[in-house]
Amino acid sequence: MDWRTARGLVPALCLLFVPACQKPVVRAQGEGGITATYSRPTLSARLPAGTRVPAVIAAADDTVRARGYSVQSSSATEEAGGIDARPPRTTDWPKVEVRARAVGDAAIVEISVSPWGDQELSRSLLDGILRRLGL
Repeated sequence: MDWRTARGLVPALCLLFVPACQKPVVRAQGEGGITATYSRPTLSARLPAGTRVPAVIAAADDTVRARGYSVQSSSATEEAGGIDARPPRTTDWPKVEVRARAVGDAAIVEISVSPWGDQELSRSLLDGILRRLGL
C-alpha cells in the first residue's frame, strides 16, 4: 500500500470510531414521559411496573407491520423476547431489532437499527410501541 492509498483510508477509519465517543441522548417519550436513552445504535427504555414482555413484543409487531415492515422472526416469553424486521424495500437495510426483557416487575425494551443506527427511526418505533401499550 502506498502513501496516497493509506492517506485516503485514515478519514474513513476515523468515521467508524466517532460514534463510540458520542454521549448518550436522553429524552422523554410517550404520554407518560418514559425516559429513553439513545447510544448508537440502540435506544433503550425502562417501561413501568406491570408491563409484560409478551405485550411489548406484540405492540412492536403491530408497530412494524403497520409501517410495512416484514417480520423475519418473533419470539416472546415472560422473561425475554424479540423481533427482527426488514423495511418494505428491495434491500434488507436497515434491519430493525426490538428486544425486551423482564427486570423485576417491569420490562426494558431496546430498539436497534443496523448497520449504523438511526435515532429518529428508533424513537418513532418506540412511540408506536408505547402508544399501543397505552403508555
